Amino acid sequence: MNKNNIYKSFQTIIIIICLLLIFKILFEEEEIKNILINLNFYKFLPCILISVFITLFYSQLIFNIILATTKIKISSRKWLYIFLNSQFLDTIPFAGFFYKAIRLKKYNLEYKYFLYSYLFIFTVWIILYLFFFSIDSLLLFFFFENNDYLLLSIICILLATLTLFLIKLLNYLLKKLNFKKKIFIKLKLLIFFIKKNILKKKTLKIFLKYGIMIHLFEFVLYVIVIDFLQLDLSIRTIFVIFFVNSVIDFFPLTPKNIGFSELITGGLLSFIGFNFTSGVILKLFVRVSSLLSTTALFFLNNIFFNDEI
Repeated sequence: MNKNNIYKSFQTIIIIICLLLIFKILFEEEEIKNILINLNFYKFLPCILISVFITLFYSQLIFNIILATTKIKISSRKWLYIFLNSQFLDTIPFAGFFYKAIRLKKYNLEYKYFLYSYLFIFTVWIILYLFFFSIDSLLLFFFFENNDYLLLSIICILLATLTLFLIKLLNYLLKKLNFKKKIFIKLKLLIFFIKKNILKKKTLKIFLKYGIMIHLFEFVLYVIVIDFLQLDLSIRTIFVIFFVNSVIDFFPLTPKNIGFSELITGGLLSFIGFNFTSGVILKLFVRVSSLLSTTALFFLNNIFFNDEI
């Protein structure tokens, strides 16, 4: 059994365990009907609209960074078509990633630079979100006056700074050390690519612009979904739920963290005094809004602009 199959098997086991635990608790609580019966589904439409913006922000972030760091020649319309297709494939591990790589090869983006640009985006996204988590933790410190949040904020800042330092250190060491093996040469090229682009004003502006909008709109999405579900939660409690989900979803154990995020969100709401079912349904509707927004954008893109692809 190769590593890819082991990883897929591990993800499948995690999903099965999470779903079994979720269904066990849902059946014990018997709250689904009580929660869903009084919902006004017209109030869910703003959730879909917010998710449309989030999807487009992610798309434009990746598109603009690839344009800024590679020699790709592609229109924004063609990129959006490829990006939306890949979103559906992302439920299968790496399927969406490979789909984008194959399609973008036709637009003057070599596989090597596709990989480099995605690893660059991933690296900077980690650093950026560590800063966001630091600010979020600081807000939680002011909300709850708990020094643990202040400590978490400091740790996030230190980790972001350390990541930047490690990139510079690796770049320096790989320049000084003359490795002959292919793997070290490829690593050297990758680190050089990241180091060259990470402090460019153009790429920094792109990351800050779309990163801030994505973070804010994701928080707004949680506020609107919670209002739609008629959960009586204070804004600071909503912020805690959003913060925990942001951290968890940043490190997916399964594709899109299916099962695992629902389990954690259910447990969190149960911990703060609500039932487990409310947390699961909250996360489920966040997912549904994302799925519907991507589906709507995909069909609109195909109906009105298919002749350009």
